[in-house]
Amino acid sequence: MTFQEALDQVEKANKIIVDANKMIADASFQGFAYTTSWWVALCMLTVPWVLWAIFRKKDSTARLLSAALVVIFLSSILDAYGVDRGKWSYPVKVIPLPTISYSFRYSVVPVTIMFLIQYKQNIHPVIKGILFGGVSAYIGMPIMEQLHLYKQIDWKYTYSFLMLAIMYLIADWFSKRESFRRIEDKIENNAD
Repeated sequence: MTFQEALDQVEKANKIIVDANKMIADASFQGFAYTTSWWVALCMLTVPWVLWAIFRKKDSTARLLSAALVVIFLSSILDAYGVDRGKWSYPVKVIPLPTISYSFRYSVVPVTIMFLIQYKQNIHPVIKGILFGGVSAYIGMPIMEQLHLYKQIDWKYTYSFLMLAIMYLIADWFSKRESFRRIEDKIENNAD
């Protein structure tokens, strides 16, 4: 294949992607909007952040949000890869973009992790990670599947369990870094 042929093929593929995205948006707006599944997805997107705003440890807000951003970044990459490779999909969603479930990856997962980090700090992170991964993968995801918010294609809940547990451990590690100290300008006095 020549360079130009490759460019032409990519252009054709992009046209197919644009058409597929339009189909997803049409299905979302015409078939899914205001259904029970859609309302659950909307609640999953908003309620966790409202709860976090109320119950967070105010003096740890920046630290917890930084850990949440790490989770959002990692889960976005993993989600895009999984959907692109046909491992899973998100049929019903509030924001009708094809690859990501904003309700799950941008709200439920990071907020739950922030709460787990800030509460019961005497529990070992590995235990919290295992509990988080287990409840999310073996209880949460099957419920999401029943509501058509998630569809397993070529994937196992155990893979999600491992990914979610590791994601928790990374966020926990990140939240405990000493580099969260204040940034202060140092003024050097030159006695010239």
